[in-house]
Amino acid sequence: MGDAKTQFVWPAIGQDRASAFLEKSLLSGKPAQTYIFSGPRDLGKATLALAFARNLWRLDGGEAEANSNLGGLDSDLYILERDPEKKQISVEQAREFNKRLGLSSFLNSYKIGIIKEAELLSTEAQNALLKTLEEPREKVVIILLVDDVSRLMPTISSRSQILFFYPVGPESVYDFLLSTLELKRSTAKEMAAAALGRPLQAKWWAENPALYKEHQATVENLFTFIESDLSKRLSLISEAGTDSSLDAATALHWIDTFESLWRDALLISLGQEDRLQYPALQEKWKKMLIAEEEAGAMRRAVFNLKQLQQAREYIRGNVNPKNILESLALYF
Repeated sequence: MGDAKTQFVWPAIGQDRASAFLEKSLLSGKPAQTYIFSGPRDLGKATLALAFARNLWRLDGGEAEANSNLGGLDSDLYILERDPEKKQISVEQAREFNKRLGLSSFLNSYKIGIIKEAELLSTEAQNALLKTLEEPREKVVIILLVDDVSRLMPTISSRSQILFFYPVGPESVYDFLLSTLELKRSTAKEMAAAALGRPLQAKWWAENPALYKEHQATVENLFTFIESDLSKRLSLISEAGTDSSLDAATALHWIDTFESLWRDALLISLGQEDRLQYPALQEKWKKMLIAEEEAGAMRRAVFNLKQLQQAREYIRGNVNPKNILESLALYF
């Protein structure tokens, strides 16, 4: 390996600890065969995986590759994703992934495989991948991107170097937005708070203002859900779809939004208004919570946050999404 430390390029997404660990791994000359990047979506796991691949190629190729655009090495990168028409990554896809990584490198460099949403690998697909992990190949690196490492087979995670990705502070998201896009500071600040520590979510909104307006409308709609009576809540769920048309993705989006709203309620009850995700709703929350004692408001917020965690697991377990939302309507 050549020494291209000064040539390393890492994305400014607030995951400095993970970047530093990966750089140390590169400079050791012995990168792991398998890495697991674990954490919620939009924290930059895929972005950092691609940066790691290119930094590894730079280091392996020495000065010549360090100063190139590495375009010729794209053939040595294979990204495995779920077929949009299917719920899981199939064993056939995993076998093809293994086969592609087993081919010789076009430029005698590293073969790198990235699996997005690796928690969606079927049991058979995970077992097929495991066979590859049990027989490490020279100059092959596999990176699995997951929302929660516990959703992978222990025999896979035990053979991998695990890096945990965490939401970053709103200040870091704010700086990231201003450094990569031309935005008003007030807009960047608002999006940074709403993104809940997810810089790529904030960037996506900034690049697609219509989607951000749609998100704001959803937040307002779900806050109305919280402050309404049971009849109105059930009506809102019915408007979202029937048993067959209300899909898991929509329900999970609702749950994520409810979670952020109830987290704000908890912060208000704790006097931490400066950390709110949706400060524009602060006064509405205070009016709604004013009838409760501080301790009562806190208990209510904590209880509902726990219910939302459980609801998310039920949906991942293929329980009917509409039934889950109707249960939340009763709890709230």
